Formats: sequence, C-alpha cells, structure tokens
Amino acid sequence: MRAYVQQGQKGDPNYLNLEETAYSFWERGYEVMRFEYPELDQGVLDRGLLSFPDETIVSGGVGTILEALERANRPQPEMLDLPDCLKPWIGRDYWTSTLAEVRQKVESKHNTKPTHVKPLFDHKRFKGTVFTEFRDLIPSAAVDGETPVLVQEVVEFVSEWRAYIFRGRIIHVAHYMEDPIIFPDPAKMQAALDAFENCPVACGMDWGITAEGETLLVEVNDGYALGNYGVRGYIYTAMIEARWREIMGLEDNGIGVGI
Repeated sequence: MRAYVQQGQKGDPNYLNLEETAYSFWERGYEVMRFEYPELDQGVLDRGLLSFPDETIVSGGVGTILEALERANRPQPEMLDLPDCLKPWIGRDYWTSTLAEVRQKVESKHNTKPTHVKPLFDHKRFKGTVFTEFRDLIPSAAVDGETPVLVQEVVEFVSEWRAYIFRGRIIHVAHYMEDPIIFPDPAKMQAALDAFENCPVACGMDWGITAEGETLLVEVNDGYALGNYGVRGYIYTAMIEARWREIMGLEDNGIGVGI
C-alpha cells in the first residue's frame, strides 16, 4: 500500500500534522511518498490514482483531496457542515445564500446583526468569516458574487471541542478553543451521532458550549482532511484511509474495525 502525503511548508499551520501523518503511515508499514501541491496538477499521482486505486491513499488539505478526486475521475463528496438531520443540536438560524446577497445586505446596512459566512461547496474560495460591517467584505472581495455560501447566526461559545467519529463511534474528544475545563454534554453528542443520517465512516463533529451551558453543534468536518487534535497516529491514519476509500468508491477493507 502506498500513501501519498502532501508536503507542508514550515510555518504553515498544517505542517506538523502532515509530518506526523506521514510518519504514522510509515510506522504502519506503508510506502510513504511526499508530494508538493503543484505536483498533483502535473500528474505525479495519476498512475496510482488511475491504475492502482485500491493500493493508493492520498492525504493532504481539503483542496488537495478534492483535486485528487477530480484527477481520479471520482465525484466530489457532499460538504457536511450542518446536516439538516442534526438541526435539533444546531440551536441557531442558518441558511444558504450567495456572496452577492450577503454583500448587499452589509453594504446597505440591512445586516442588523453579525453573521458567519463560508463557502457552501468550495471551501478553498475564502475562509469562513464573520460579516458585520463593510471592512469584513475585503478578504473575499475577489470572489465571484454568485458563489453559494452558508450563512449562520453568530453564537458565542465559551469552550469548543471536537468529537472524532470512526465507524459510528466517538473514539476521541479533544479541546481546541477557549476554556478547557468546560466539557460538552456527552448525552447530546451521542444523541446527535445516533441521529446522523448517512454519517461517513470517519468525520469530526465540533461542539461548542454557550455561557448558559448549552451544548450546540458548531459544524461537521469530513474525515478526509481532518486536523488531528491528539488522536493516536494509527487510529488517525486509519480514519484517513477508510474515508479515502469510501469517497473513492472502493470496497471497505475493514481498517480500524475493533478499535
């Protein structure tokens, strides 16, 4: 089995995560090949993607994985974000729109309260941003106004955690922002997981706790490019492998069963 792991650049927030991922694949006995992002577009991975897909794994950032799937002639996975089946745990208003519509409301000052805006499909277009006033539009000024976006009411969280989901189970929970001793409600996390229709084989469910103590779903992140907040290397790379095979339409090889 060959694992192609993207080569990060020192100073990049994802650099250490990619290095540890490459090491964990190597430790598991996989042949590890590092590649720079431009090499993907140059076809360096094409032989593995097209001729030996059952023996090839690709690990990298969101944009890298989506481009790898395109080069492999596979469909893009649906963006998870805030699945409708999890609405009871979201606890805030959210809707789809276009960047132009959001801009118009901000520019005309009809945007009466802050909203969080992120691309609905292509998360490479711009980073999710809170829009309150005109200056907040500047970072995405070059993005096409017809770009579909997910808009959410802004909720202040006093603590945020990520639950790692693998094969239908919560296998790790990690703190990543604000107060580390305020923990999300375990019963709500499990109930949401039980209600998660078409849950991928590996993903992350981010949870926030409000000042009133309410546990709400922040968002769902797909397992194909999930930052690692303390998951053991074997389990983390098994999650990457299982989800990669799932989105490639390959047979489940059972990696990680029994963890």
